[in-house]
Amino acid sequence: MTPKTLIFDINETLLDMDEVKSAVASALGNDALVPLWFSTLLHYSLVETTCERFHDFSDIGAAAMVMVGHSQGIALDMETARSYIVPAMTSIPPHPDVLTGLTRLKKAGFSLVALSNSSKAGLDHQLDNAKLAPLFDSILSVESVRKYKPSASVYHWACNQIVAKRKETMMVAAHGWDTSGAKAAGLLSAFVARPGKMEYPLGLAADMTVKDIQHLADILIG
Repeated sequence: MTPKTLIFDINETLLDMDEVKSAVASALGNDALVPLWFSTLLHYSLVETTCERFHDFSDIGAAAMVMVGHSQGIALDMETARSYIVPAMTSIPPHPDVLTGLTRLKKAGFSLVALSNSSKAGLDHQLDNAKLAPLFDSILSVESVRKYKPSASVYHWACNQIVAKRKETMMVAAHGWDTSGAKAAGLLSAFVARPGKMEYPLGLAADMTVKDIQHLADILIG
C-alpha cells in the first residue's frame, strides 16, 4: 500500500550527525569512542522509557558521555558534557539528498511529519537551522508524550496527533530499531540505508529499503 503520510526520524536519517560526533570525539579525546557513546545514549533512552522516567534527550546524551568517559578514565561532569552536546545538536546540516527529496514528496501530495527523540525546542532549532521546517506539516517531539521511540505508544500518539491511520502512515528512518518499532506498532516503514547502517536482523523487516530520501521519492512518486 502506498502511504498518505510520511513520518521522518531526524537525527542521522535527515541530518548529518558528523559534527555532533566530532564534538563527542573532542570531549572524549578519541574518535573510536563515538559509537559507544551513541549506543549508550540510545540504551539509556530506553531505560528511561522502561522505568517510566523522562529526561531531555540532550541530557541523556551528556550523561552517556560522562559514563563513557568514566569507563576510559576520563573525568567529565554533566555541565562540561552539555557544553559539547547541546550546541552541536542544534546546528547540524541535512544530508545532501534531503532538501530535494522532501520537496519532491511534498509537491507530490504526501503529508510530511517530523518525529524525533530530541526535545521540542531542540527539534525546532535543528529544523530551522537546516532550513527544513517549512516542508513539514507537523513537527512532533517525544517530549510531549514523555516516552522514547521505539515504544509503540509514541507511534500511536503521533498518528493520533496528525489524525492519520496507521496502515496509511510510513515511518522513515535510518535506524533498524525505529523501523521495526513502527512496524510492531502497526505502521508501514522505510529503512534508509545510510553508510554503516543496517536493519536489526531479529526485528520486523521494513516494507522497503532506500539509499536516501531522493530514492524514497523515486519509489513513492514513480
